Parts: sequence; structure tokens; C-alpha cells
Amino acid sequence: MNKQPEFRDVLPPDEVLLEPSGQFGNDLRNFRAAVHRAAERQTSQPVPFGWLNAAKRRRRDAQRRLVLAWTCAALLCAGALPLLHHSKTAGAPSHLMSHNMQPGTDDTALLEQVDTAVSESVPSSLAPLAELDNWDATTSTNNKMPLNKPEKKHVSQ
Repeated sequence: MNKQPEFRDVLPPDEVLLEPSGQFGNDLRNFRAAVHRAAERQTSQPVPFGWLNAAKRRRRDAQRRLVLAWTCAALLCAGALPLLHHSKTAGAPSHLMSHNMQPGTDDTALLEQVDTAVSESVPSSLAPLAELDNWDATTSTNNKMPLNKPEKKHVSQ
């Protein structure tokens, strides 16, 4: 039987001094020998043919299923676009036709409402701010300085 070289024999001379000795050194050598024997036993056994083929097949099948799912989702979205477009265009003429059937008085009322909304200087949501601005303008008109007059600065010289 071939005897494996001791671990100390493989180490460089300066690291042999760092190797543990005594009971701990023996235990460590036994552990290393057991690990080396287990590794040799595993590498000496033949690898079964096709062990990787099943894993590759499973991965390929999973990738195909994922691609198929994304393709189906894209086709469904693309198929739904014409239906959505058709439903919007079909709904618009019926709305316009029902609006055209109403009497002309509604049109004039609507035009008057639009005229009043456009003629407002400030939208109704901003009306309180306009009132504050008007109030500020009436109280501060007496205190305004002309723009060409420089401002006095309190600087001691």
C-alpha cells in the first residue's frame, strides 16, 4: 500500500515549526487523513452518466414556461387594445347624438355659463386670496415709496 506523505513533509521548513504538536497535533493529523480518504473515495467512484442532463432539462423547461407565460400576457394585451379602442370610438357617437337631440335652450344656457366662468378675473377657489390682496393693496398704498428713491439704511459711519 502506498503511504501518503505526511502533512509536515509537504510544508515549507519555516511552517513546520507552526504545526501543532502533542495530542492536538495527532488529532489534527487524523482529521486531515480522514478528509483526504473521503475525498479520494468520492473521486474514485464513477459519475453516473446523464446526472446533469435531468437538471438541464428541468431548467430548460422552466425557461420555456416563463417565456410562454410572458408571450401569452403580451398577446392578451395586444389583443385587448383594439377592443378598448373600439369601445371608446363606439361610445363617443352615441353621446354626441344624444347631445344633439336636446333643445337649443340648453346650448344657450351652457354658453352663458362658460361666458361667466371665462369673464371671472379670479377663479372661485382663489377668491379668498384675491380678497386678501385687495385688502393689502388698500391699506398699504399710503406707505409705498417711489422706486427711484433709495432705501435708507441704518449704518453707523
